[in-house]
Amino acid sequence: MNRFRLAAFVLAFLTFAPPVTARQLVAVQAPRFSSELALLTFDSAWSRINTTHYDSSFNGVDWSAVRSELRPRAAAAESIDDLRRVMREMLARLGESHYTLIAADVADAVDPARGDATSDSRIPGDAGLELRLAEGRLVTWRVEAGGPADQAGIATGWNVLSIDGYSPDEALAQLDGDGARAERTLLTRFMFGANARLEGPAGSSVDLVLESGRAERVIRRIVRRRRPGQPVRFGELPTFYARLEHERLETTAGCVGLIRFNVWMVPLVREFDRAIDDLRDCRGIIIDLRGNPGGVAGMVMGVAGHFLDEPETLGTMRSRGSSLNFVANPRRVDTSARPVRPFAGPLALLIDPMSVSTTEIFAAGMQALGRARVFGENSAGQALPAATLRLPDGDVLMHVVADFTAGNGVRIEGRGVIPDVDIVPSHKSLLDGHDPVLDAALAWIRGATRARP
Repeated sequence: MNRFRLAAFVLAFLTFAPPVTARQLVAVQAPRFSSELALLTFDSAWSRINTTHYDSSFNGVDWSAVRSELRPRAAAAESIDDLRRVMREMLARLGESHYTLIAADVADAVDPARGDATSDSRIPGDAGLELRLAEGRLVTWRVEAGGPADQAGIATGWNVLSIDGYSPDEALAQLDGDGARAERTLLTRFMFGANARLEGPAGSSVDLVLESGRAERVIRRIVRRRRPGQPVRFGELPTFYARLEHERLETTAGCVGLIRFNVWMVPLVREFDRAIDDLRDCRGIIIDLRGNPGGVAGMVMGVAGHFLDEPETLGTMRSRGSSLNFVANPRRVDTSARPVRPFAGPLALLIDPMSVSTTEIFAAGMQALGRARVFGENSAGQALPAATLRLPDGDVLMHVVADFTAGNGVRIEGRGVIPDVDIVPSHKSLLDGHDPVLDAALAWIRGATRARP
């Protein structure tokens, strides 16, 4: 059980960090590449997985045979890139999410702690813009009010034709191959990768070619702002910027609280608690988890406690030889230590294909308990808790340490969270500035609160 308390339950899709140029790289002394270093690196990764995978039979994969087959290729690698190809093939043999090799230069270059944090060239930035797939096209999905994209006149629902010369339509065609629809995992990874291309050093620019709602070709150069949020370090991973926002939406049935946060990281715990204090008098609460790629799994218990009047199990995390029940206890005091009752009104959760990992654990657990109604699209189905290891060659290995099943016994990996109300936003709804998923959640809360005595 100690492994659960000490391991880093972390994010997926970190391989999609923004492109790094030579000027951005932090000067890190890399080991000289050799066959000895290649074998040491390969053996370190193989051995860590061998001792920490939650299933001693590796779900039917002959892990010793994988080592026998691939180790000679690692020894014969003539460059770090050759070795990485072998390592990634090894990870792919397990056929599960959260097995990732993060190149050392990417892990270091996007981490201000590795260099001079006062240098503008190393301060992460973004465009105040999020992208999604709609009817087979990459489109602008969320444009932050007052952000760089908004100031550039970009609106929701515009087709994205190019990001600094990268063509999403061409990439999608490659994913589809012979015309069959690409699997959900690939499309989720595609969306994370496309969004990562909008990120880069604060003050740098990104060139977008778009098609507006009037089918006009539009070219915009966006200067990235400093990325908002609290910087958070987590193990050997790059720095994350955690943000939480909440607001009160007035409806005919009364106030509905809306909470959005971008990652499950500890600095947001108190912010979430304060948001609940501010929204406690509302008739219902909506938590928007779309695009949230996960984070610290243990946080789900504290968050769930705001909405449960009795201790409840959200699910079970199983490692090799041990298991841990995620028990949420009712939160009976507010941030000022005053006695309160957990929020008892309707709770809606919004998810999409970019809802991953810890987000899926929370949504699945609350759905299985019948405490929340889930709206939106099927989540990613990549919910395995993982830890990280810095390898001898400087790369970072992300590897699975446990499996998770919701309180009703359903395994989330590969399946994802299936919404109670399945809504796929249309291209037209985005062009019209509507959010049909949020609208449906609001309508449900209005109906649920009217029905209450």
